[in-house]
Amino acid sequence: MVNCIGIKSTHFSEKLNSEIQPLVPLEIKIESLKLVGIAQIPQIVYITSKGRCSTFLSKAKFLNCLLCFLQIKQRHFSKIISYNLQTSGININAENGKYFIIYSEIHAFIERYNRAALEKLEVELTAVSSVVRNPIKGTVAEVNNIGCSCADMVYRHTICKHQIATHLYLQSNGWGSLAEYLQQNTGKNWEEKLLTMAEVAKYDLGL
Repeated sequence: MVNCIGIKSTHFSEKLNSEIQPLVPLEIKIESLKLVGIAQIPQIVYITSKGRCSTFLSKAKFLNCLLCFLQIKQRHFSKIISYNLQTSGININAENGKYFIIYSEIHAFIERYNRAALEKLEVELTAVSSVVRNPIKGTVAEVNNIGCSCADMVYRHTICKHQIATHLYLQSNGWGSLAEYLQQNTGKNWEEKLLTMAEVAKYDLGL
């Protein structure tokens, strides 16, 4: 069963997929990240096809980006208590420890987060992985516990848009991570799910 990020499933209406909202309605190349004013509002400065721009992000949206990054990197990551920007990156104080993200990593992550939203990636879960389709480019990538089959992961060793789409889709459906999903949906559980999917397909075909 293929689900497009942001589209409600017609067969499992109780599950509403996460809609990734783009931070900027164009592809971006991040130049810098700042916290502005007394309220410390996050601001990104970036390059687009139309020139150099900047955008303020809500604190909640920026925090969601940080959470997504750390939850993909750390399978058992917990709640963020506070964060602050340093010369070379972001210090994060969490319930289960302290983390540091260098700017090049978080810049690349924000760019791919934005791209995942713009391209409306489709996520399909299997017994061993997540298959992510790009309806705009016509490409397919496979995400598993090790990483992703795409060039960003294989050659640049960075979190890719396919991992982001998979993680947000799983979270919207009650799973903490891909590892947790795969652990719960192998063997007998997966066979039962396939039978349910087959019954749905028969119903669609009028059988």
